[in-house]
Amino acid sequence: MKYLVLSTLAAVLVAVAPVSLQADRVRETSQVVRIGSLKGPTSVGMAPLFHEPHRLAPYIEGDFRLFGTPDVLISQILAGEIDIAAIPTNLAANLHNRGAGVRLLAVNGGGVLYVVADRDISWEDLRGETVFTLARGATPDILFQAMLRQRGLEPGRDLQVRYAPDQSELAQRLIAGNISRAVLPEPFVTRVTTARPDLRVALDLGAHHPMTALVVTDRFATKHPRALAHFGEVYQEGLRWLDQNRTEGAAAAAERLQMPAPVIEAAFDRLNLVYTPAEEAREAVLDFLGIFLDHAPASVGGSLPGDSFFHRAGN
Repeated sequence: MKYLVLSTLAAVLVAVAPVSLQADRVRETSQVVRIGSLKGPTSVGMAPLFHEPHRLAPYIEGDFRLFGTPDVLISQILAGEIDIAAIPTNLAANLHNRGAGVRLLAVNGGGVLYVVADRDISWEDLRGETVFTLARGATPDILFQAMLRQRGLEPGRDLQVRYAPDQSELAQRLIAGNISRAVLPEPFVTRVTTARPDLRVALDLGAHHPMTALVVTDRFATKHPRALAHFGEVYQEGLRWLDQNRTEGAAAAAERLQMPAPVIEAAFDRLNLVYTPAEEAREAVLDFLGIFLDHAPASVGGSLPGDSFFHRAGN
């Protein structure tokens, strides 16, 4: 009987050991990834990961951090507190050119900026008008002014550009009827046009532009290539899920963005959510950054980024 008990115990230990070892391996290979994003359209593509963080297992344990303004997120990247971030593409180039040790992982959003007005207008109709946009020198401001100049309109001479500190305040001023012309991103466009029916999308600042990007630090890309590749795969799977489960996905995004889920769902088609790996997006990114280089060189760090800006798998 004693031998039977010992034999049984030994069998149990043999059966349990591989499971324990496997769990240890998962713990060893799981990497905490600090993921930064903004409370706006750049974060909607993250909704599946907010909703079901286990999607990132077994290689990644996500530590999501959302910020109200780009400058705070940028400071965290520079301080080494963020591994992967979703930011405007021109800021990504700026950081790289300043030697911040980041590279482009993928483009994750097309154009989301629109001129909202209380009637149908053309670009020429803006002559003599006052148009509000976000903080001076921010991506919407630079792109809007560049597109005005491309059409022969000089800000400050042919029309006035005024500023609001953030998109939430700008949306509220539109809803309240204090202003009637503004540059806004989705899903804030849908928010104001729903709340104030006389407002509409009057002009598109370019749906084809690769406006937002996922960046990764050089350190993380070098040390954790498997985790990084896994992140890209899961992100793309999440976008497919989001497209098929818009109501659920919008609810998940709403918790983080502090915006009603129905507004995010209604705005979905104009959010232009994508995942285009850096190498595939190279030409479009350089063309887009060229607009900033021509009109506000400092916004991209004074030059177009070189080859090292574009992440390549296994590099």
